[in-house]
Amino acid sequence: MKAKPTGQRLVLYTDLDGTLLDAQTYAYEAARPALEALRRHRALVILCSSKTRAEMEPLLRELEIHAPFIVENGGAIYLPREEFAAFAPEAEPCGAWGRLVLGVPRARLRSCLEELRRRLAVPLVAWSELTPQEIAAECGLSREEAERAKQREYDEPFRVMSDDPTVFSRMEAIVAEHGLRLTRGGRYVHLMGQTDKGRAVRVLTDILRRRFGSIFTVGIGDSENDVPMLREVALPILVRRPSGEPDPVARRLVPQARVTRGIGPIGWSEAIWRILAEAEEG
Repeated sequence: MKAKPTGQRLVLYTDLDGTLLDAQTYAYEAARPALEALRRHRALVILCSSKTRAEMEPLLRELEIHAPFIVENGGAIYLPREEFAAFAPEAEPCGAWGRLVLGVPRARLRSCLEELRRRLAVPLVAWSELTPQEIAAECGLSREEAERAKQREYDEPFRVMSDDPTVFSRMEAIVAEHGLRLTRGGRYVHLMGQTDKGRAVRVLTDILRRRFGSIFTVGIGDSENDVPMLREVALPILVRRPSGEPDPVARRLVPQARVTRGIGPIGWSEAIWRILAEAEEG
């Protein structure tokens, strides 16, 4: 499939860690020329990540991206308030943003997490219980970055301290009783409401069509929790993991996805240059 049929606005939904950002260093310098090229083509670059709003706002400024974004695995969508007021009147004011909440409050997630501990008798290390210093050491973040990462509202990451392969399926059954769901990211299991990146992409794409008319959607991810997002776009792309292979679950569940040769932001850039070349061909 050509990446951008003539006359359509290019909309790029992108994961961050392991794609636009290096999985270990969070560097993006290798992707900067491709980002600048997207800006010249008036493409919308929409960050769609497990990160919090507090983490993503500084990154948006640093990358010079002015566009909607999706936080906490689809927990909420943020839209530039004035520009989208007429196209998403249901969005609640939140500073310079209009916010559409799709997830559930974190307190409800933490209550469910406690029940998982009681019923499974398996040690769980919850993100909310880690200190900023521990998060910084575990994820390679600065203290300031770790503080922002703790400001979660709709998603509770945690680690399962067990090698039992049946634990995850047992957790899923208990979580479902609460009307919640689990997804696996690069480092953690995430507990959330009945939403995911795919639902958020679906909602936001409808809003973008109302504002811009005809659009062509691309999704770039690297892990299992990107699958819902990749299933909602016209052109899904998988960036290879540091192992040199694409995520096997994502590859199986989205068999039509393009797979980059490069890893991290190098693979991300490779995908962008190919999309833009196809757009030029018309």
